[in-house]
Amino acid sequence: MGKITANTLKLCCILVLLGSACSAQAKAESKLSITTAAPHILVASFTDDFGSLRLATDPLKTGVSDWRINGIAPLAVYHRRASVDELPKTAKGEYPVMRKYWTYLVLEKNLVTGASYTIEGPFGEKTLTFAPKNIQCESLKVNQVSYLPSSPIRYANLGVYMGEGGSYLFPNPPSYQVLDALEGNVVASGIAQYRGDDTVVSAKEVSSGEYVYRLDLSEVPSGGPYVVLLEGAGISPFFTLSNDGVGAIASTYARFLYHQRCGFALEKPYTDYVREACHTEVALTRTPWSRGGGIVVTESDPRIPMQGGYHDAGDFDRRPFHTIIPILLLGYYEAFPSHFVDGQYAIVESGNGLPDFLDEALWGVLLWENLQILDPQDAQYGAIMAGTETSAHPEYGKVNAASDSLVYGTWEVTSEVTALGSGMMAQAARLLLAFPGYEKRAWELYGKSQLAYDALGRLQDSDYLQEPSAALLYASLQIALASEYFEPENTTKHKTFQRQFSILADALLLKDGYWPEQYRPGNITAKIQTAHFSSFLLLESSFDDPLQHKLQDLVFKQAKEGGYMGFDSSFPFYAQGATKAYGWGAATAQGRYADVIAFAYRLEQDKDKRAHYLGILSQFADYALGLNPLGQSYVTSLGSVQVNSPLHLDSWFARKNEGLGPVPGLLVYGPSAERSGAPYQRVISDTLYPVWEDLPLQRRWADGWSLVNNNEFTVWETSVWNMALYGVLYDPALNGR
Repeated sequence: MGKITANTLKLCCILVLLGSACSAQAKAESKLSITTAAPHILVASFTDDFGSLRLATDPLKTGVSDWRINGIAPLAVYHRRASVDELPKTAKGEYPVMRKYWTYLVLEKNLVTGASYTIEGPFGEKTLTFAPKNIQCESLKVNQVSYLPSSPIRYANLGVYMGEGGSYLFPNPPSYQVLDALEGNVVASGIAQYRGDDTVVSAKEVSSGEYVYRLDLSEVPSGGPYVVLLEGAGISPFFTLSNDGVGAIASTYARFLYHQRCGFALEKPYTDYVREACHTEVALTRTPWSRGGGIVVTESDPRIPMQGGYHDAGDFDRRPFHTIIPILLLGYYEAFPSHFVDGQYAIVESGNGLPDFLDEALWGVLLWENLQILDPQDAQYGAIMAGTETSAHPEYGKVNAASDSLVYGTWEVTSEVTALGSGMMAQAARLLLAFPGYEKRAWELYGKSQLAYDALGRLQDSDYLQEPSAALLYASLQIALASEYFEPENTTKHKTFQRQFSILADALLLKDGYWPEQYRPGNITAKIQTAHFSSFLLLESSFDDPLQHKLQDLVFKQAKEGGYMGFDSSFPFYAQGATKAYGWGAATAQGRYADVIAFAYRLEQDKDKRAHYLGILSQFADYALGLNPLGQSYVTSLGSVQVNSPLHLDSWFARKNEGLGPVPGLLVYGPSAERSGAPYQRVISDTLYPVWEDLPLQRRWADGWSLVNNNEFTVWETSVWNMALYGVLYDPALNGR
């Protein structure tokens, strides 16, 4: 984040305290806890401490006769349940799970400030003096770290959800205040705005299950920490409004990618999550690519050194889909260069004269460099293999990246990966020329780029060059731009590739191509993403002005329509972005839906339109950090309600051996529509009450590593997109504000 300021240190201390409080709660909470959901609804909750508590009564079947508030039975009692932690599978094949139970006690009258309340039930007794400033209201949802101060749209949401009791519609929109959490003074106030009925439960509608209210925070000044106080009910989690806070989020996302590096040792002082270098050698197998298959390595397969790229997810594969990682990072760096500086993320390369964001992009490129065939006697000389994989998944709780004993082999050469590799090497080479001392590295990358492109004509499927594709679109553009710097002045190589790009852009972008070689921003399965042609949009002097204007208009059109998902920024209940599909990662990878908005924001000259785009970007960013129906931060180490048990092998060993929480910045998939029938996954999904099928889609989530579609992630589908989004939102020039 550049220089560390006093405000930055203050914010970091707050984040550490919040994170520690969250971890302590997850470990120790087994007694009755009392919060609120509304001015007349108390919430009694407890955990079963991995089943160690002996429960004489089923917590999901208590009724009004089982509870007393000051000796009086509540009007109604409702229940909710979900897992909040999971340990590795035992030797007996059991999955130790900690469940949390919420009981909603509906009172006849609103709670009275200063009054004493004794809550008695089958699971304990608790007496409290009601003070709204000192009690949590679970119905308030905020970005639990930091909102973007420059965003024109900032808000909290209010939405009551009582499990089997559904939501609650206030007779009149309640009032609220925003308090300075340290001083207690009021910094803003207002009346909640009713947004509408979002209570429908449908497998095809991404709903919250709530009557949704919006609490405007646009008048809250920069600073914090703050809390929202709902009149007569309680307070929200802490939050700040700070560019430094946004920078802390950006750094956390970026450092998670750093922690996923493969063939690399994680060491102090750069991280507390230390491990030795992993997977530094692979077998040269050239196994035919299969998305669902694996690679079997024999003793006779030759071994080659390997370094670069990232572990895919809860396993350690490096797959062809990972080509999007350096492409995306290079594209965002080129579009927003002032947002990235050297020393920003405190990584091992910090201080080398390059922005850390660009260093990370180059680590992504390195994998494809090392998978390039560089033997001139090889028939596939210059081509690039499509990644590394093994025959099985390593088991959670048994190994980390460094102790993984599985032997990895290489996928075969593919034309698509070779073309994409050629493009990313050319783009990286061109960008490196701006930095003194990196000319040699730039020329090396450009040479490898040309070897890769030349290899396309010699591969078995050499007709690949005749079919328009996203990979060729990207490669031709980057070679066209780079060749002007690296080729002799009297050559016309750049002209050839300029023409090729124009032809491909017309076929694939203006005429919409053919599936999946189409541009559908926000759809991860569409081959063309904005970064595949964004360099052309940024040219001050274009080699094809009419085409540039048409492609810029295409980006603006997609931004106006909300991309593939059709996000309507004018009236969202929650800015979650996903409308047409709600599969793995669709809920939390908001950077996917923000992508086209980010480039429209970069290209737009009108001040008001830029502010509009910035408002959309910031809303997307808030969602995964707590501004969602569950009030859950889906990003490890960030926020006050954190994920405890992601499917991440290195995180478990950090917890087991060092007492640390999960590796910071891990973005889990979050809720999803479909429920797996696999018994080991139902261990977690069966903890949900109401049951999975009766829950609104945005509530189909529970904490536990074995529920893969909720709590795994991938670096290419989820993590890198939110890293890119926060790369846009954070501006180092505004440090200390």
